[in-house]
Amino acid sequence: MRTYLRPPDGRLALADSIGYRVKLIGLDGSLAGVIERPIAPLPVNEAIMEAERERYRETSARFANIMSQTFQMEREGAEGLAFADEVPVVADLKVDWEDRIWVTRSGADGDDDGSTDIVTPDRRYIGTLAAGGLRTPDAFGPDGLLAYIELDELEVPTVRVVRLVSLEPEG
Repeated sequence: MRTYLRPPDGRLALADSIGYRVKLIGLDGSLAGVIERPIAPLPVNEAIMEAERERYRETSARFANIMSQTFQMEREGAEGLAFADEVPVVADLKVDWEDRIWVTRSGADGDDDGSTDIVTPDRRYIGTLAAGGLRTPDAFGPDGLLAYIELDELEVPTVRVVRLVSLEPEG
């Protein structure tokens, strides 16, 4: 898995491993640092594969409805999917305006997002957001603004904006 992003200082952050490893690449292309945690990848099992096949079928059916056509390949395509042996630990990377890196881990079922670790480029651990709580936003704004794109039951998108007051623990 390769996830790239460019923090505001111009460096590149990328996850190029099945494990928990985020490399920071300097402006000159050199390795400027590595953020790692000893978290093992999730083995792909039959339940994970069947859930992915079902998502594939639902997406194909939704696409077929949009295009007003019937696709016979939905079932055949779902059954023919190939799977890796493991689900990568890092599901997503984002950087906020304060240069903090939000590392979202894969969920326990390999589908949903899991916990999100927030670290600084100098490897200072700020904390972990539990899965199901505050999630990584779709976009970061200035002064702690977080934007989320949410879909209603008809899949009509709306944008919700909230202000993050602090990531530091109280007390």
